[in-house]
Amino acid sequence: MTDNHRRCTRLTWRLGCAVRSLFSYILQDMLSHRIAGRLPNGRIVAIGTIFLQYANEEESPEEEEEEGECHTFAQVLEPPPYGSPGDGAWQWRSLPGTIVRHSDGGAGCVLSDGRFAVFGGMKNERTPTSSCEALTFDADGRARWEFLTPKLRRRLGLACVAIGGCVIIAGGEPSNTVEAYEEGLGRWRKLPCNIPHDSQRHGIGSAWTRC
Repeated sequence: MTDNHRRCTRLTWRLGCAVRSLFSYILQDMLSHRIAGRLPNGRIVAIGTIFLQYANEEESPEEEEEEGECHTFAQVLEPPPYGSPGDGAWQWRSLPGTIVRHSDGGAGCVLSDGRFAVFGGMKNERTPTSSCEALTFDADGRARWEFLTPKLRRRLGLACVAIGGCVIIAGGEPSNTVEAYEEGLGRWRKLPCNIPHDSQRHGIGSAWTRC
């Protein structure tokens, strides 16, 4: 085998690996860990995670580990623009992702001023985060995320509820404490109570109405 033949063979092998990696990158994505809330105007905001998995050609199937990174996406379900053709069905529109990328365990609720906020979760480094962000819609419909005051503790898998101008969060990992966010003052304070266990609190929700 000549040197040119060897170089072509190596180039072909690398190109094949690159193509397989690209398809693995695209096809093995996974939508997960969704958070949603209904805004005062009836629109629905949904936050989720796309996990993009990379293929490692140097590892055998027995040694292969899940590698990749998470990208947070956001969408809003809203009516079509006034005067647009169609049957008037509501449509999903893509929004900017959160500033801090979350891969798991965040919570969300609608604040008293009508903004949708997300709290905590797990970053790509597989560590809980204390970040808090709120989604603001401008008059022209454009959306942007803004940081709120970080929580006192880093958490993932927390429970969250908004009531009376406050946001109360409880539990999660690695803390069983309870915190309250005072929206008007923009500050967190620890409440004098704990929940029994510092475990994740997925699948918790709440609803209330004015009497």
